[in-house]
Amino acid sequence: MGTPIITVKDVCFGYGKEEILNNVNFIVEEQEYIGIIGANGAGKSTLMKLILGQLTPNQGEVIVNTDSIGYVPQVGFSRVSNFPANVEEIVLTGIHKEIGMFHFPKKEHRQRVSDTLALVGMREYKKRMLSELSGGQQQRVLIARALIQNPKLLVLDEPLTGIDKEAGETLYRLLDKLNKEYGMTIIMVTHNMEQVARYTNRFYHVNNRSVHLDKSSILCDEILKDKMIMSRPKHYGKRNNEKHMVHVKAGTEQPIKMQEKEQPYDASYKGKKEEPPC
Repeated sequence: MGTPIITVKDVCFGYGKEEILNNVNFIVEEQEYIGIIGANGAGKSTLMKLILGQLTPNQGEVIVNTDSIGYVPQVGFSRVSNFPANVEEIVLTGIHKEIGMFHFPKKEHRQRVSDTLALVGMREYKKRMLSELSGGQQQRVLIARALIQNPKLLVLDEPLTGIDKEAGETLYRLLDKLNKEYGMTIIMVTHNMEQVARYTNRFYHVNNRSVHLDKSSILCDEILKDKMIMSRPKHYGKRNNEKHMVHVKAGTEQPIKMQEKEQPYDASYKGKKEEPPC
């Protein structure tokens, strides 16, 4: 049994009278690779924002057992392509707080960019303008921007939007490498169930305002079981052993760091708990 990195407990959320999510419960273990699937407007992106602390649940709580999170938002490549910066400059924006406003990046900052771009197979493109790259290459640059922060948890919202199947496969292999070789926990929102089943440990279906473990995930678990046992992940970078909790409760405006007792992982959960609606 692993350590839960994310616990979503009895969460309800809506905008005004419009209910988006109702009584959502699930747990993600450290070093898992989780897919979130569902139709447009089902609440997938809302769920991601709740996990990231960008939104606060109306009821229930979201507990995230790390404050080291990389986020790749859903973007329109037509907007990104016109951004007047080269690849190196884009990735450097991922550590702008560390560099400081109105300060120039140091040699070690540029080396980190080079190393991170090498990880995603884009080092030779670091002086290229973003507009000169394909959609798949642009997406790898955005992933590098998230990875330069050395995150323990990587969250991606529809990373395959606007790119072709071949580029999508390249991205999936990259994410699989980050998960298996570097021990990074990954949560990805996507429409592609076939690829999700091939690469993730399990996937959840957002439907009818709730989140269910998809039945296909049982088969997915069986297929990957031996591979998961034999492939012990390496840790991505050096980390402090102290656990940090980001606890977002209903009625609060900002995430609160706090210590929390670990809760058991429920791998058998297959649907919404039978509890009264919010």
